[in-house]
Amino acid sequence: MSVNWVMLTDDAKDIVPLENEHVFFRETGVRFELDSSNGGYPGAGASYSSKSGTLLLTNQRVIYLCAAPNSFFRTASLPVGNIQDSKLTQSWFSAPVFKAVVMPVPGGGLSQPARLSISFAKGNIHDFDFQYRSLRERSQELDGEAPQHLEQLPMYVPSSSTTAEVPAPGPTATTSAPLPQPAPYPHSPANAAPPLAYNEAGSSSSHPPPPQPLQTPEVPSDLPPSYDEVR
Repeated sequence: MSVNWVMLTDDAKDIVPLENEHVFFRETGVRFELDSSNGGYPGAGASYSSKSGTLLLTNQRVIYLCAAPNSFFRTASLPVGNIQDSKLTQSWFSAPVFKAVVMPVPGGGLSQPARLSISFAKGNIHDFDFQYRSLRERSQELDGEAPQHLEQLPMYVPSSSTTAEVPAPGPTATTSAPLPQPAPYPHSPANAAPPLAYNEAGSSSSHPPPPQPLQTPEVPSDLPPSYDEVR
C-alpha cells in the first residue's frame, strides 16, 4: 500500500497507468477510510480518510483519488494481492460497506496492517465487490501475478436467491386470454348428428324439414248404404 504516490495526469483528474495496467472499474462519490492506528495508541500507525473521491479498480491495484486533496492525504494505491479478508457488511440503517485488511509494503506509508472501509454515496458497490473478487481469483490462478486480460470483467448479476420471483403477466387490455374451444363431438351412436335434410333444390341443410299438417281423407259418395240404413 502506498500513500500519495499515485502518478496523475497534468490536470490531476486521472491516473497515469503502469505498464500493462487496465482499468476495469471507476466510481465517484466514494468514502475511503484506512486506519492503522491500532486503537489510537501513540506511534502505533496512521489513519487516512476522505469523505468523497474516485475509486478505480485495475488489473494490478485499487486506487483512490481524493476529491479534496491536502498535504497529508491525496491518493492511495493498494496492490490487489495486499488486500485480504474482504467482505461486504450492512446494518439496518446504513449503506453497504466494503471492508478488508490491507497488508503494508516497504516504504508505502504503513508500518502494520490497516483496516480498510469503502462506502458508496451512489452507484453499485456490489459490482465493485464482484469484480474485485473475480480479479483476485484470476490473480491466484496465475500464482499472484497480475492478470493481463484486455477484456472487461463480467458485470455483477444478483443471485436467484436474492431476486424476487415475478409472476407471469396475465391478460391485459391489448392481450386477451384465449377463448375456450368447444369439445369435440363424441362419436357414439346415441349422440350421432342428425341426418342432413335436402331441400327442393337438392342442397343439404343441417335443419330438419318443418312438420306438415295432417290431411283428412275424403269419403267416397258412392259407398253402399250402411247396415243401420238398410234395417
